[in-house]
Amino acid sequence: MSKVEITYRAVGEKEEATYGDYAHLMERWEGLTEGTAKNWATEMRNHPDFAQFVYNPTHKLFFVDYEGFRLFVKWKSRNRFKTKKETLAEMLENIKIEEQIRKGLSC
Repeated sequence: MSKVEITYRAVGEKEEATYGDYAHLMERWEGLTEGTAKNWATEMRNHPDFAQFVYNPTHKLFFVDYEGFRLFVKWKSRNRFKTKKETLAEMLENIKIEEQIRKGLSC
């Protein structure tokens, strides 16, 4: 069986890719190593809030939603030292509240 290489390229001039593999993820996130990308993808796949952003159509193909990955990195950073981790929904709600507080303080 021959090896198939799939490359997503945006069709329109203003169209931007929303999903990618490890190589494209590392291009978007400078400094991210392939090992870390694979570990975080596994972590996302095993987490109920983030599993929806990881796609494995075959055992070798991998795609991740860039926005979902961004949210995961933010979630991971916010919960780094917490014993009780906030859920994705709680994090998004807390971010809205924090932004409202910042707007109130800057006025």
